[in-house]
Amino acid sequence: MYAIVRTGGRQYRAEPGKVIDVEKLPVEAGDTIDLETLLVAPDEGDPLIGHPLVEGVVVHATVVEHYRAKKILIW
Repeated sequence: MYAIVRTGGRQYRAEPGKVIDVEKLPVEAGDTIDLETLLVAPDEGDPLIGHPLVEGVVVHATVVEHYRAKKILIW
């Protein structure tokens, strides 16, 4: 099972047990956040497609860590 979620103006494919790299979220590391679900594909049958969101479906995610990428200098 997977879900397409929206956060930070982008869409991501979320699966149980997988880690996705998203823009910084307004919660502390270790906290849980609910993500808006755009499309949910169940294991069997046709996928549920939202207009714009699928009603009654929420993806619960746990923030693992916050980090900053290496600074890029352009001369």
